[in-house]
Amino acid sequence: MKKTFAKKKSAFSLIELSIVLIIIGLLIAGITGGASLIKSSELRSVMGEARGYAVAVNAFYTQFNGLPGDHNVAVGSVSGVTTPTAGLVVGDNDAKIEFCTTGCVTGTTVATGSEGAIAWQHLKFAGAIDTAPTFTGGATATQTAGTHYPASKIKASGWGFDYNSTSLQNVVVLTGSTTVAGTVDANSLVNGTAMSIAAILPTDALSIDSKIDDGVANTGKIRAVLSGCSSGATYTVATTTKACALSYQIDVNS
Repeated sequence: MKKTFAKKKSAFSLIELSIVLIIIGLLIAGITGGASLIKSSELRSVMGEARGYAVAVNAFYTQFNGLPGDHNVAVGSVSGVTTPTAGLVVGDNDAKIEFCTTGCVTGTTVATGSEGAIAWQHLKFAGAIDTAPTFTGGATATQTAGTHYPASKIKASGWGFDYNSTSLQNVVVLTGSTTVAGTVDANSLVNGTAMSIAAILPTDALSIDSKIDDGVANTGKIRAVLSGCSSGATYTVATTTKACALSYQIDVNS
């Protein structure tokens, strides 16, 4: 009688399964760790960018005895910029780099009242920065981060100059792309109903503030912008979507 033998079925041993699970765990940990490193790198870049602009403002002041944008003495000509003269005499020399004044919303190109925009042109002429963004006037003109504002390492965000009329600080503001409002005298990147657009999470804003300032949302050199970013002194870390713009004081010797 012919004997038949059933084929032996093979299967993974417990050791083999354990090795597979360990490898999967290591891959997941590597991916998670990589994302964390990228995030940390972006936040460090933001800190470096803000400090760099503060240094640039100080260097300009040392060279020209005035603040970029606010300076009322000719410091160079920039092609394509509409100003009172070819010498970029645009500021009122009141020690405030104002984001925009009345003249800013009446023009179709760079307008004479935009100290915050011309400040970048001044810094470029002085050799303090490599590129100078453009600015589009008009009551509803979109200012795109990376085009009209210098781009940040944080995706879809950039930096704008402004003067905080409450804290009495000249600042650079990390913001998303904005639209210039018709009531820009009262409302700016940080004043009134802030025109800034959320660029980072409240947890990231807290991390930056804690590392280079006091960790308090409404005091110090770094301050939260936009109501959804903080409640008084406290960042709303429970919020898991972008809710913050962030201002950094750049006053001379601050």
